[in-house]
Amino acid sequence: MGRKAMSSVACCPCRCIFCGLVSCVVSVVACVFVAAGLAVVALYLVFRPHVMRVSADGADLGNFTLEPRTWILHYNLSLDIHFRNPNKRIGIQYERLHAQAFYQGQRIAHADLPDLFQDSGDATLLPPVVFFGQAPLQGGVAAAAFRREAGDNATFSIDVKLDARMKLKLWLIRVPGPNPRIDCQLRIRRRKRATFQLRPGSFSPTQCKVWF
Repeated sequence: MGRKAMSSVACCPCRCIFCGLVSCVVSVVACVFVAAGLAVVALYLVFRPHVMRVSADGADLGNFTLEPRTWILHYNLSLDIHFRNPNKRIGIQYERLHAQAFYQGQRIAHADLPDLFQDSGDATLLPPVVFFGQAPLQGGVAAAAFRREAGDNATFSIDVKLDARMKLKLWLIRVPGPNPRIDCQLRIRRRKRATFQLRPGSFSPTQCKVWF
């Protein structure tokens, strides 16, 4: 019994040192997390970030026809995309801007766009986003949907998606930001075949959805 008591007493200093180290580490980690949280709150209150706003302001569907036997879709679509930065203290740099056009859930075209920088409060109209070419439609459901929309005043549901890599400018510092995903669900009327003129009221400006 005496030996066990002496052994436990001899181990107490080591145990106290270990417990002290663990307590210090936990305290430091807790302080770091608290400081980081306070810094995030302070930055949010200073910069008050807002999600950028994107809209499709104009569209020209010069050609959108489907070959009846091969189901090859011929398209000629031009879009005017408008970006707006609503932030008062944050600049936004868009890199690797990429646009894709979908019809009935199938990707029919894609296009690369130039990089873009927007200072706080800027509004920018991108160069026309042009999709031109042909693509096969897979499945009879998509072909049937095309025939139905072609008979409905030649107004087609086309989904245009954009993505990019984003950097944020905070004062003189640029830091990586969240990569945006942009979805523009459009209803566009095709030009008249005989005159190749736009139909009156052929397109209404459409607000696009933005998420990260």
